[in-house]
Amino acid sequence: MSLHAFKRLSCVLILLLASYGTALAQTYDCPLGDKYVFVPELSDEFDGDALDDAKWFDFNPSWRGRKPALFSRRNVAVEDGALKLTASMMQPEEVDVEMKVRGYDKYWKSIVKSKSKQAYGYFEARCKSMRACVCNAFWLYDPFSTRPDIKYVEGEYSEEIDILEFCGKPRDARHDRLYYATVHRYATPYLESIVNKKKWKLPNYSFKEKVDFDFWADYHVYALEWTPEELNWFIDGRKVYTRSNDFFNRPLHVVFDCEIMADWFGEPEPEDLPDTFSIDYVRVWRLKDAPETWTEDVKETKKTNQL
Repeated sequence: MSLHAFKRLSCVLILLLASYGTALAQTYDCPLGDKYVFVPELSDEFDGDALDDAKWFDFNPSWRGRKPALFSRRNVAVEDGALKLTASMMQPEEVDVEMKVRGYDKYWKSIVKSKSKQAYGYFEARCKSMRACVCNAFWLYDPFSTRPDIKYVEGEYSEEIDILEFCGKPRDARHDRLYYATVHRYATPYLESIVNKKKWKLPNYSFKEKVDFDFWADYHVYALEWTPEELNWFIDGRKVYTRSNDFFNRPLHVVFDCEIMADWFGEPEPEDLPDTFSIDYVRVWRLKDAPETWTEDVKETKKTNQL
């Protein structure tokens, strides 16, 4: 290689490395102002060709899924600048006797869960639903996956904040174009979708709004502002719901999933699957000077229950 060619190649490599470093260091200003600080560990532009396993699980460590569907890692992909979560029909040859007996024998679905947790901040995602009768969701929770001494005994609560839940093509027309935002506080012992009947009776725990667009037709921005005093939900920058923050003061994981909600929306038509929930990005900011939050290092037992 000539000296001239070597210098040209060196310049190209330097520019590429500089661009790569800039991309790694890229931050975003919070739409709500400078009282929030960008959190790269919980944010992702999904611009690569694979899920960042330093940030995300492509399965749920403590939950296989809601019957009659199973979460499948094969149904999670990053492509075309988006996270793609797919729901699909199980093929007869894929269903073994164990799946059949346990009732996970009709659909594959998908989930990603952040490895980090956070309390208080602004959580935003740009996404569009699949068109099938499948629930698409962006939510926060902590199931105590690493603390069986908390998860499987009485005396604590697993908390959940649903930033969005909607269905692209509900079998029940009453749910068409309805956006849902909900909070839950499940008493332990707690196992997602199985042992979850005892709840703290929360006021104003759920909100729904009929929107003027189809969730599957285009991308929209959905967000939650979570402070020690209140919770605020947004669609495309417009505040749609506010409730006081009565209990939600613990760090929670960020989750995206698609689920078959047979008792709520109905089951999808086989011909509508496979279909995909697409997330363009998720961006998270933490609240500056937030008060100290509860951690799993100290078990906090409530003496009064409202179950």
